[in-house]
Amino acid sequence: MSPPTVAEMVKTICSEYRVNSVPDSSRAWNGPQIISDLNRPCNLIVTSTDASLEVINRSIQMGADILISHHGLTWTNGTIPLPYSDDIEAARTKLAIDNNLTIIGLHLPMDAHPILGNNAVLCKLIEAEFEEHWFTTNGHPSPISNDFFEEKIHSSWPEIVELEDGRKSMKIGIVGQVQSVSRYDLKSRLEQSIGLEQTSHESIRCFPEDRNLESNLVNRVAICTGAAGGAIVEARESGADLLISGEGPAHSAILAHESGVGLLLGGHHATETVGPKALAEWLSSEALNNNWKMTTTFISSPIGL
Repeated sequence: MSPPTVAEMVKTICSEYRVNSVPDSSRAWNGPQIISDLNRPCNLIVTSTDASLEVINRSIQMGADILISHHGLTWTNGTIPLPYSDDIEAARTKLAIDNNLTIIGLHLPMDAHPILGNNAVLCKLIEAEFEEHWFTTNGHPSPISNDFFEEKIHSSWPEIVELEDGRKSMKIGIVGQVQSVSRYDLKSRLEQSIGLEQTSHESIRCFPEDRNLESNLVNRVAICTGAAGGAIVEARESGADLLISGEGPAHSAILAHESGVGLLLGGHHATETVGPKALAEWLSSEALNNNWKMTTTFISSPIGL
């Protein structure tokens, strides 16, 4: 057994997650954000929800060759901060470069992946059965060199639609079917799935204000992790009885009360740890299948939000 190269793993990951196709915000930068020596052996890959300075430090201390993060290095300007600039996030870039750490960002590609994505994994964890995609996002794919991906068949992914203004559109959320369970039961399932990734003061918030949790039955649940809690109207249009997300704006609590659609908010960070964990497990299985001498692990770093 021998380890793959960093270049091989960058191509494997970017191809699996369709980095060259999935539309995203202009502030996201999917694919390689920091590139070290591509020909060096890749012995350890770590995954995370955020590429914070803490996570980068821990990755280096562990001896990681690649860090794969859902949120990536920056959301401030939509560009990777220069290592010697005045940007608050510049210390992240410098630390990664100085220690030959390759960093890959996977924002909406990690939400939308039909098996390893945050929404798909959470759907399975709460024992819901996939029915359809929902929650439309618009944007552009991140520019990426052809050297970092190869064409694969992605038949189970949500459709990507070309818009008249040049952007692309994609539904990244999931609507799942459950067997007439109460909101209380779904809250318990969500707690079991993400509770360890919450800080000590965090809890799953229920709207409308924990009312009738046991008597309100749920048959269809709309799932979109992160910051989709304000999509009550869209969730109701999908036929959902309940929306699960991480966080939402103030009006989401009122809409949940007035619409009849329940809302469970588990925290932006916590709900988006399930995808990076699934990726680490998938990479471990790929190492076995390809006879690679490589290990993978997930770095837990709750942020309280």
